[in-house]
Amino acid sequence: MNKKVSLGAALAMIIISVALTVSITMVVAMRNFNYNISKVSERQAMFDYITDVDKQVRQNYYGEIGEDKLRASLAEGYIKGIKDPYAAYLTAEQYRKEIDRLAGKTTGFGIEITQFDDGSVVISSVHKNSAADKAGVKKGDVITQFEGKNISSYTLQQVQSMLETAQKIKMTVSRNNDAIAFELSSSTYVINSVESRLIDSTGYIRITGFYSNTPEQFKEAYINLESQGAENYIFDLRYNKGGDLSAAEEVISYLIPRGTYAKKLDGSTTTDLVSTGAYEITKPSVTLVNNKTEGEAELFAGVLQEFKKTTVVGEKTFGRGKVQKYFSLVADGAAVKISVASLSLIVGGEIEGKGITPNVSSVLPTSLEKRFDFLTEKTDPQMIAAFSALKGGIVSNISNTTSANPALTASK
Repeated sequence: MNKKVSLGAALAMIIISVALTVSITMVVAMRNFNYNISKVSERQAMFDYITDVDKQVRQNYYGEIGEDKLRASLAEGYIKGIKDPYAAYLTAEQYRKEIDRLAGKTTGFGIEITQFDDGSVVISSVHKNSAADKAGVKKGDVITQFEGKNISSYTLQQVQSMLETAQKIKMTVSRNNDAIAFELSSSTYVINSVESRLIDSTGYIRITGFYSNTPEQFKEAYINLESQGAENYIFDLRYNKGGDLSAAEEVISYLIPRGTYAKKLDGSTTTDLVSTGAYEITKPSVTLVNNKTEGEAELFAGVLQEFKKTTVVGEKTFGRGKVQKYFSLVADGAAVKISVASLSLIVGGEIEGKGITPNVSSVLPTSLEKRFDFLTEKTDPQMIAAFSALKGGIVSNISNTTSANPALTASK
């Protein structure tokens, strides 16, 4: 009799459990259904609104409508409407150029310019193997004539725009009081995002961006400086606006021990960023940053700072800690760029809106900003501060602005 009661009770419990499971499943399903219906209704309302606008314009507008321009404008307006400060709509041509850039190549003349306080337009950089480099254009050349007109006929922005979009240009420069004329045609060349040299016993490496070929260039520069007897390092990330996250991860992984060093937050999903520990810097280093250091460059500075592999010198960084991704549009090859995740340091948390606070504060005077590319280790206040931070320092004694983290210690 007892066995029968027990069996009945067990069956009752099973039935109740099944009923509860079904009920909970139905409740969750109904909530999801209602949520999806709500979203469908919202989207339908939006489409109806746009349709109404389109109807009124087409019925009443006195003029011709450029369909391609209208479609692009609608896409641009949509992207602006999501309030993602890093989102953008790119035409097919802009998207192609951006994909090339992230791959480490670009098309143009290979010239960067700045304007000094006296109004002169000076070539501040000539990219290696570019059309300008092959033609013999030099850093420091002063542009006097551009497209047959005196350079004073243009604003700096107009000259920059033509350098970015034109297929051919004519210009005359002044070099050591000599006038030299150039005719340049736009061409594709590999971006050299890593510059390096040995300054006394210090290996100086400047990273201007993170592209697919940056890790290879960085490792080559680092190994070369090691072979020259570098005793310590300065990593210069000023004006580095980031780029490809996987490229930054590879460079970071080259400098720190094996283990998790940061996290990527994607909604409810968290992904660890992990170093393979194939190599590890053991010599003192300084990382130079400013308020134009963004994204993946901030991740580099923040991780090395938390692992006490570097002393960060300069200004508080920009604070762009979100990761962007490109999605192509099937209709015309255009694309949209939107934020898809956020980067978070182990100790410091998310970078977005906070940036990286330097261990040693050093601000470049406004009067020197336009001459940045012409400063040397003897005239650059932030470089001077970097060398000062290196004197007598060893990795284990680096003062850190963040508290010690057991996770970091364990990963070593």
